[in-house]
Amino acid sequence: MKVFTYIKNDSCRVHKKNFHKIGNLELWKHLIYELRDEAVYIDTDSDEITQACNQDLELSHVCCYRREQRFIAMENDPENRISPALLMLENFLDKHVPDPFEKIVLIHVTSPFLKRETILDALKYLDKGYEFVHSVFSVQDFAWLGNEFKPLNFDPSVVQRTQDVEEVHFSNGAFFIFNKRNFKKYKNRLGDKNFYYKLNNIEAIEIDTIEDLNLAKIIYKGVNQDD
Repeated sequence: MKVFTYIKNDSCRVHKKNFHKIGNLELWKHLIYELRDEAVYIDTDSDEITQACNQDLELSHVCCYRREQRFIAMENDPENRISPALLMLENFLDKHVPDPFEKIVLIHVTSPFLKRETILDALKYLDKGYEFVHSVFSVQDFAWLGNEFKPLNFDPSVVQRTQDVEEVHFSNGAFFIFNKRNFKKYKNRLGDKNFYYKLNNIEAIEIDTIEDLNLAKIIYKGVNQDD
């Protein structure tokens, strides 16, 4: 198994998001430290992260390399609306993964509460015939779709109990799991045979906004209050 992630120096919605501290650790380090027993590869445009990987003994399991200029140009081009994420992933696979059947875990460090044991459990589904495993979070409640508020999972003409409505599942960027061969086959992080792995409410927390960040700080303090 090899773990891969890309980490940006800055973020559009939260300035220097990955460097905000949750507890005593910067956001980007939480999941990387959690995976200290795995081979982790980081593609980054950040001098600070590159330096940390070279100096921090807690990051000795990490291979950190500078993002190629062609990808940086794509990210900075205001006319470009397509993320180079898949291209960076393919670049990693071509350079660092010779075995087409090597299990790859693509993570996003904006999921600071994700646990290693959860990833290891999700990996098992590749051995059960699935080509890709993707993290999701699920909500069992009344849901509407779009600005027209079209009922998605319930009949508004009757009064239903929440426990009787179907769950609604949302993509969560915590992880995608696959092997090199299947990524090359589909040129994507999902294919025809996908398993959607449900995360619990804590592990499903993603940091996208300043509100997410503040909430994560509160939750971290509560979870670790006895430490």
